[in-house]
Amino acid sequence: MSLRHPSGNGGALWFFQRISGLALVLMLAKHFVIQHFLGTPTSAGLDYVTVAARFKNPLYATFSLLFLAMAVLHGLNGVWMVSEDYLHKSWQRMTVWSLLMFGGLGMFALAVVTIMSVR
Repeated sequence: MSLRHPSGNGGALWFFQRISGLALVLMLAKHFVIQHFLGTPTSAGLDYVTVAARFKNPLYATFSLLFLAMAVLHGLNGVWMVSEDYLHKSWQRMTVWSLLMFGGLGMFALAVVTIMSVR
């Protein structure tokens, strides 16, 4: 059995997972502060009008898209790293990789359309 990662770039994927995890924690903190402490949320919590007004700000929409892109990349990379440990045939890895890419890009595209339609 070889300890070498099947794709040959396991170290880079592992490092990206740590850096993206740290970035996500920082972005989540900023998102939480913006959503729950800044502005004028209603007494029942955030409502559609408040969130839609925030998405009209290009900086907030860009931040949300970057946050979403980082979350999707982090999640897909994590699933890919785990699947590479258990899938040893190239057709299995290619199938899972294809499903992850199409699914991830599809989810991200749907989110982009949703965010842009609020604007």
